[in-house]
Amino acid sequence: MSIKIESAIERLTEISSDIKSMLAVHDLRINQQEKDTSALVLTIEKRREELNLQLKDVYETMRDQDNNILKEICELRAESNNQHKFLSEKIAQLEKYIFFAIGGGIVITWILTNAANYLKLLQH
Repeated sequence: MSIKIESAIERLTEISSDIKSMLAVHDLRINQQEKDTSALVLTIEKRREELNLQLKDVYETMRDQDNNILKEICELRAESNNQHKFLSEKIAQLEKYIFFAIGGGIVITWILTNAANYLKLLQH
């Protein structure tokens, strides 16, 4: 029976050393996976920060473009207003000359139509 107990103890010792080596291997694998996971987390965080910086640059560029476009629109509006004022003044001058011409034409027509009557009065 002592041989059986000794062989059982040897067998248990072998199993115990096998379990220790398996645990050591698994511990190494878990540690390596934790390191890999930490590295992945750091890489993901770094990429997220890079993406945020790129997005910030894109938004700033868009804001600058919007401001430039609004500035150009304001400049075009001011130029259009100046042209409108200039043309309005020219049209007002033309209207003034047209009304003077029409008024003068009416006066001349009235004088010519009534001139015959005045000449008849002067001849008598």
